[in-house]
Amino acid sequence: MRCLWTCWLVMGLALCSTPGAAWAQPSDDSSGDGSGEAKPADEKPADAKPADAKPADAKPADAKPADDKGLPPLPPVTDGDLPPTEGGEALPPPPPGFNEVSGDQLGAVKPPLNLLDLHGYLRVRGDLMDGLDLGLDPRSDLERGAAYPQFPRSATGKKDTLAGANMRFRLEPTLNISEDVRVMAQIDMLDNLVLGSTPDGYPSNTYYPMVAFSQSQNPPIAGWNSTRDSIMVKRAWGEVMTPLGMLRFGRMGSQWGLGMLANDGGPSHVDNGPFVTRNDPFAPTGMCLECNYASTVDRIMFVTKVFGHYIIPMVDFTAEGPYLASLNEIGGQDFDVEQLDDVTSWIIAIAKRDKPEDIREILLQDDWSLNYGAYFAFRNQSYDASWYNTYGDVWDGANLTVDRYTVRNMEAYIPDVWARLMMGKLRIELEFCMVIGKIGYDTLGTNLDVDGNLILGVAGEKVSLLQYGGVLQADYKFLDDALTIGLELGFASGDKSPGFGVHPFEEKQFDHRLGDDDINNFRFHPGYNVDLILWRQIIGTVTDAIYIKPTVQYNITEGIGGKLSVIYSSALENESTRGKASPLGLEFDVDLFYFSTDNFHAGLSYGLLIPFSGMSDLGDDELPGGELEADHDTDAEIAHRVLGRLVLFF
Repeated sequence: MRCLWTCWLVMGLALCSTPGAAWAQPSDDSSGDGSGEAKPADEKPADAKPADAKPADAKPADAKPADDKGLPPLPPVTDGDLPPTEGGEALPPPPPGFNEVSGDQLGAVKPPLNLLDLHGYLRVRGDLMDGLDLGLDPRSDLERGAAYPQFPRSATGKKDTLAGANMRFRLEPTLNISEDVRVMAQIDMLDNLVLGSTPDGYPSNTYYPMVAFSQSQNPPIAGWNSTRDSIMVKRAWGEVMTPLGMLRFGRMGSQWGLGMLANDGGPSHVDNGPFVTRNDPFAPTGMCLECNYASTVDRIMFVTKVFGHYIIPMVDFTAEGPYLASLNEIGGQDFDVEQLDDVTSWIIAIAKRDKPEDIREILLQDDWSLNYGAYFAFRNQSYDASWYNTYGDVWDGANLTVDRYTVRNMEAYIPDVWARLMMGKLRIELEFCMVIGKIGYDTLGTNLDVDGNLILGVAGEKVSLLQYGGVLQADYKFLDDALTIGLELGFASGDKSPGFGVHPFEEKQFDHRLGDDDINNFRFHPGYNVDLILWRQIIGTVTDAIYIKPTVQYNITEGIGGKLSVIYSSALENESTRGKASPLGLEFDVDLFYFSTDNFHAGLSYGLLIPFSGMSDLGDDELPGGELEADHDTDAEIAHRVLGRLVLFF
């Protein structure tokens, strides 16, 4: 009989593939008797007899005798509604506890929920940089003492080429507690680890007193043989879908628009950087296989949808200052020791944003998609624990006195607007952002006495903030989407102070002695990649400049192609440049890429920077020409970069 029931179940499952066919599935306890065993929907009472019932000892005419193997006879054909088999015999009735379900009901059944979903990638990169110091010695503005951006030179000065390889294993797990509740995380292992940087001969030991005889690599341990630990948990947050919207809380990535202001380390809808890091712009993962920098925030946010628009209020715990824990309690709860030094960001965003798969369907129907949004953030800080900023010793209880704090009175207002139009083969996307605010007292030291009174002599002075920047991207696809021609325009406000201001206190953007009380240079997020050399490596990010970037990408076949970008960059304030001139350089970037069907990616990129007069050195007098040797001008030299990458993603 076990074989018979097995055959019946197999044939019943086979019928599920036929539209409209009935199938059986376990039912809930609907019998009301508390037994937990539901009765089949067509089951008759035990004492009920059908009108055409035959005597108990009657043998149906078509019943088959037992075969020579001693198996019982097959059930007879009845007049019921059970579907016949190919041989004409009817299937036996389903066992107790099963109900018949229609094909429509079957289609509505959700697939089983995966408890754990894993995504991520393993990346290995080889990098060769030649002449990125542009052949120039480090230079500071003699009057202000401000440094100009300079890529590190060879430590010995014997060669002008830096080369090496690094790797990262990123794991992004999702724990699905239910269909409406999940926990997500981002964990990096051996994050950007320089290959060969942790040999067992470093630090020196008695067995390997010289690294030349190392035979293995040790795990990286921060403070011992590395600047980073081997495993870093970068993000962990929870998501709960409620009847009113989605609640998200924890440490998470932050992304807005094109990523010029807030960038979670992955491309937005279209990956428009110098590398082709994903084969399909509609890919749901959103990961960037080449990105280094990302916005990670400690946030509580709620997302709800009203009239087709997402309304997203957010609170960011930007900085809490020093914190303490109970003594001798490793597992004890840390607590924030002062509220006045907290930096809190209050954010509201309103956006209409379609899902990538919906946009794909819209474009396939020759329709158009318009997405847009507005973002506004307010950030403030009253007091600042200056000792904490300088030394980073969050457990030093001796510093928890009022005279170790600084009155800061900082406020910032950050509006940002974004829009994207996609129509047929055309995409136009833009983002514009401003930063408006003030720093009440700019000193990096303390400015309070033991009684909490402001010491005017060391209080510092007010610094005003007025910064703005924007990006406009457009591209069009030809030849069945194999050819893409694009154009990007970007600008970021500047400041007349020397040094561009990516590092505002080193490349000093204000000097009260000279009547300069403003920081006006807007800085793109460093994860917004424009090129390979000038902005990415030498200056650090786009600021105090305007650039134009035409791009051509051609996919030879699915997963194989190349991309060429040309970037012309010019400073907005020539006083900020090393050469006291606006033209900065012309860069050519080429990227060759391959994506396999089994999630393997390989890429090879080459960058060539031709620097212009804005990157040259004018000597000690910082004027063109000069008779003294120290005042002679030095033209910046050409720089090259070759970057290869091997990636497995999932």
